[in-house]
Amino acid sequence: MEKITSIPLMLRNNHYNISLVAKLLGVDRKTVAIFRDDEGCHRHIVVRGRLMTETRTAK
Repeated sequence: MEKITSIPLMLRNNHYNISLVAKLLGVDRKTVAIFRDDEGCHRHIVVRGRLMTETRTAK
């Protein structure tokens, strides 16, 4: 079964420690800070410990 979560949920579970969440995901702290307000997972999702973000394509 796949574990699906979000950065805001991970922050709540880790006492709002941005550094710890960034270390768990293997990304920069600024990346975690960018997505910390995305409660509805409109721009990102975390699946099995991997951060997946939306992509924007050029027209």
